[in-house]
Amino acid sequence: MENYNIEDVVMIYGHKAIIESIQNVENVKSEIQPNKIYVGKYVNKKGYSDGTYRKKKIYTPQNDELVILCSYNSIKPYNEEESACTMIQKMFRGYQGRKSFHSFIILPYNLVHKVLIKTKKMLEENIKSSVINLDMSKKSKDTKLIILGDVHGQLHDVLWLFNRFGIPSSTNIYIFNGDIADRGENATEIFILLFIFKLSCNDSVIINRGNHECSYMNEVYGFYNEVLSKYDNTIFDLFQNIFELLGLAVNVQNQIFVVHGGLSRYQDITLKEIDELDRKKQEILHPEQYEDIVIFDLLWSDPQKKEGIGGNARGNNCITFGPDVTEMFLKNNNLDILIRSHQVPKTLKGIESHHEGKCITLFSASNYCNKIKNLGAAIIFNQDLTFEVQEYMSPSLEVIRETFEENQKLREKVLHCSKIVELEKNEQKNNNKLSTEGLMNDIINCLSTIICNEKNSLWNNLYKQDKDKKGVVHINIWKEELGKLSKAKKVPWIYLCRKLKMIEDYHVNYNNILSRFKINYAPNEKFLNTEWKNECFEHLYEALLKADLSLRETLMVFDKNLDGKVSFAEFEQVLRDLNIDLSNEQIRILVRLINSNSLCNNTNLQENDKIDVAEFIGKMRVCYRLSINKDYVNNEKIQKLIETIGKHILSDSADTANYHYKFYEENNERHNSERRKRSSVIKSVALFQKFKNYDNFGNAKSIDITKSSKINFLEFLQAFYVVNKSKYSYVDEIWCHICTVIYENKVALKKCMKYLEDTMQGKITSIHFRYILLELNKILQEHNFEMNKPLTDEQIDLLAYTVETDDKVDYVEFFNSFKPTYIYSNN
Repeated sequence: MENYNIEDVVMIYGHKAIIESIQNVENVKSEIQPNKIYVGKYVNKKGYSDGTYRKKKIYTPQNDELVILCSYNSIKPYNEEESACTMIQKMFRGYQGRKSFHSFIILPYNLVHKVLIKTKKMLEENIKSSVINLDMSKKSKDTKLIILGDVHGQLHDVLWLFNRFGIPSSTNIYIFNGDIADRGENATEIFILLFIFKLSCNDSVIINRGNHECSYMNEVYGFYNEVLSKYDNTIFDLFQNIFELLGLAVNVQNQIFVVHGGLSRYQDITLKEIDELDRKKQEILHPEQYEDIVIFDLLWSDPQKKEGIGGNARGNNCITFGPDVTEMFLKNNNLDILIRSHQVPKTLKGIESHHEGKCITLFSASNYCNKIKNLGAAIIFNQDLTFEVQEYMSPSLEVIRETFEENQKLREKVLHCSKIVELEKNEQKNNNKLSTEGLMNDIINCLSTIICNEKNSLWNNLYKQDKDKKGVVHINIWKEELGKLSKAKKVPWIYLCRKLKMIEDYHVNYNNILSRFKINYAPNEKFLNTEWKNECFEHLYEALLKADLSLRETLMVFDKNLDGKVSFAEFEQVLRDLNIDLSNEQIRILVRLINSNSLCNNTNLQENDKIDVAEFIGKMRVCYRLSINKDYVNNEKIQKLIETIGKHILSDSADTANYHYKFYEENNERHNSERRKRSSVIKSVALFQKFKNYDNFGNAKSIDITKSSKINFLEFLQAFYVVNKSKYSYVDEIWCHICTVIYENKVALKKCMKYLEDTMQGKITSIHFRYILLELNKILQEHNFEMNKPLTDEQIDLLAYTVETDDKVDYVEFFNSFKPTYIYSNN
């Protein structure tokens, strides 16, 4: 019989506690022998008693803390294994039985941190090499080995499999073959659950490393955001420390080789060489050294039908391996079969055979990402290595909860076989009607990113093939250009274009369609200023405003011979000469869109690719800006005057501007001295036939921005909002370019900002934020061999000011605000 003393660490009612006192109290049933009451204090939670037992105070806790009062029979010896088992029982039942599931799954920070620290220590002590050896012949006859493929954060699959095949134990061993992280919403909970099982019984769970157990992949495909939404960077970094300690493969009884991706390009490699690899590396994306290349191949390669080593659509560094490579590896290492995961089988089954059955692909995330409608699968080996394959479509967490409640009432440990079959059939039946919405969104996001990044070059290629210069090309030309851009093979472009409503009479209006693809910026309300977009382009027009030119002089800046036309090349050069706050790429966008708008009007096609400058300038300002000079907001005369002029501009800006153009040529000597005194705005108003009787010079101060005692034509326009009357908005497209530059490089930017931050909360100072963007700008300029940076310094300054809150920038929230979008209609 165990004796317990004061200060002993024990388990009281299943929780770790310390005995603080032992009290002898009167035993009502026996006058001879007193009753021993143990006073304990929980280590990780509060007690429930103030020391009162049967209305009598038997103990006074220190600092008024609550304690536990119990008898001898309620105490058990403490050990780590039993403590872990209790935690497993609570978590597993909680995952299945909690009605408000999503509010429960965010496990306490201290618990998660403690589990990760203990797991890291255990792996460091127990996994000394890259290949884990498992000998089933030394296990008891009732031992089973369950091998699973990718689960990608889909907790319902893991819970369903544990329900079907039992939870991990010394006689129910699970191998998770990598890619637990990313995609799904609950990878954190899966890892913690598996780690606790492993802490309880080291042999019960084996986790291979997959290509998604990597910081770069986690930042791109969701695990980083998942962890940060629940915890912080400290927890994320602990996960990364654990990932680099995971084994790369499992050798089951020198017969079965289990690895996440596949085989190496070095075909004569041995198990011994793989076992001796230094696996402790957080990420290998561009391998150069022999050892790095082997690890990269084990995580990333795929099987192919052809013999030898081939290229892989996953990327330049990735390979595929043929049946001869599999045959040689198995033969050289005295193995029978290769089991790998890494991809959804093409048949949408949970398992696929390659290389005459010597290579097996196993995938365990059923209905992958709630889009693919594939089955998941598990391979269950008996102790003698006979096996069976079980495919399934796991129900939702809600169905699992209901099933768990039903089982609780029936006091059963597992589901009845008939119930299992019924639920799975129902789930498959419900998914027979394929829903393409989620998959289509992924395609659109990918296509939007590619097109936004290459929109100018794509437009130029389409424009060259547009013989009639109407902004329309045949669907085959569009399809061919998309294929070149995406570098993807066997894409059903025609079907996709019809789904996205791009085609009319076998033709595509490429100006219209390209304007639908955007990188959207939707910031959180906590950012100080959401008008960054408009502020960036105030300066485009203000650069001309500050020159204080007359209408004729403004037009002459672009059109030196006053014929009303200017070539694209000349227009680009003038914008650069004026030092307009646009990068080279943004100037090209502006030129492209001016041409696009010209193509919209088939009766007004440009001759020899020239721009109508008067039309371009005339479309810039149409709405009166009341905030320019508040002293004149209530001036009835100014209000009436401006309202009339605004309507006039709105009604006919291009034709009116052309009329003024000719008027200057014919009448520039009339009343010349008087016009010079009263400046260009009065001449402009006279040209509109609305300022002929305008004599009160004082009132003109309401729109004199340059304070030069005269008002130029562009000052007049500055009194109106920037509203683009064009079909394709200059501001929107240049803005889309800025967003695309940031979106395309957000992973690199995140890494830099994470390195410089000191709070571990996903925040950085605005100075560091600006510095990193400026450095990226330089790097992109050098990489693309441009004379000019993709973003201007002024645009970066405005951005840093816009997203700053209390001198800090929440860069995680900022980058999450950029999302690829496709607008089905421009109307």
